Amino acid sequence: MYMAYSNTNTTHAPHRSASTSKGMTFNSSYTKAIVRFILLAVILGTVFSFGAMVQAYAGDGAANATTPVSVKPINITPKAVVQDQVVIQRGDTLWDIASTHKKSGENVRSYMYKLKTINHLTTSSLKEGQVLLLP
Repeated sequence: MYMAYSNTNTTHAPHRSASTSKGMTFNSSYTKAIVRFILLAVILGTVFSFGAMVQAYAGDGAANATTPVSVKPINITPKAVVQDQVVIQRGDTLWDIASTHKKSGENVRSYMYKLKTINHLTTSSLKEGQVLLLP
């Protein structure tokens, strides 16, 4: 009978590799790739849903783009308001000015009140050379 001897130490159990363990284990590079993919999908989904919400609230962009709109420039010129003025002469009174320039049928006292209001007068006294705006 023939027996073979070896110099190896047989007291240690053979090594088990990770691929022979129970369940599935992933390499760390695969795990990083999956996390990056999920993160990218979440970001893109957020961006596209935000764009859809903006378009929904802004209205239909296609309808606005195809509708012809004519734009005409508007010439707005400021209109100068010309008010009648009276330059106060020596001896003029507010009563005289009101009775001279009031409309027919209008009360002299109400016209005097308008004169005071427009010209920011607190009293009925006038000075020579003073300019009053007429209502």
